[in-house]
Amino acid sequence: MYDTILIPTDGSDVATTAARYGLALADRFDASVHVLSVVDPDRFVTDTVGDVDDLVRRQGEILQARAQDAVDRIVAESPVPVETHVVEGNPETVLAGAIDDYGADLVAMGTHGRSGVDRYLFGSLAERTLRTAHVPVLTVRTAEDGDTTPTVENVLVATDGSDEAERAGEHAIAVAGATGARLHALTVGDEEDPARRLADRAREAGIDATAAVRTGRPHEAILDYADEFDVDLVTLGSHGRTGVERVLLGSVAERVLRAATKPVLVVGP
Repeated sequence: MYDTILIPTDGSDVATTAARYGLALADRFDASVHVLSVVDPDRFVTDTVGDVDDLVRRQGEILQARAQDAVDRIVAESPVPVETHVVEGNPETVLAGAIDDYGADLVAMGTHGRSGVDRYLFGSLAERTLRTAHVPVLTVRTAEDGDTTPTVENVLVATDGSDEAERAGEHAIAVAGATGARLHALTVGDEEDPARRLADRAREAGIDATAAVRTGRPHEAILDYADEFDVDLVTLGSHGRTGVERVLLGSVAERVLRAATKPVLVVGP
């Protein structure tokens, strides 16, 4: 399922936690890894009296060193070989280009990172990546304590039977199979067939799976289920079916991402 995983990092705890999940999946899938840190020249401080050129140069050197330190931290923890990249430019543009340049089929990143005058903010970058990337994006919203390799024992996938939800289900099954996790297929609404069909596919692949149906507001039902069953990874499509009686996963995905305490794997069009 994953041959190349791209891990953007700014050295923040959240980005480092996301990297650990990306590295764990790389180890399971025998995938190659590219770790990227971007130095944004727009964050250089230039409105100061004095030698502006010298100030910009020193600012660039500081940010380059921090970016290099960020990727070095990931390399030091990696159980697999890693290629590192420190690139100067607009973070959104660089990251979008890196997905294509490195042939990435998964991005693992934090939803928020360092902020301040001399640091670039990951929050908006993650949101733009989720909206535009043509590959799945694994996001982490909260940093986890410790420096141990994360474990994935329960994978939740939300499905409404739409094409995107079906693709999300394929990724969830692949991750569950690679990690030995139990798959939880969840449908929010009156229909139980989408969850049942997905669970049946997982069982055919030799994966322990269960199907569940919940009612209520979709994002709340997904988050409540994840808490109830101590889910390690939530998987869902970025968009789903529309209509009065169907779950729209577009807004659901955004709400889940903003509130989830566990990693969320979003599979787009």
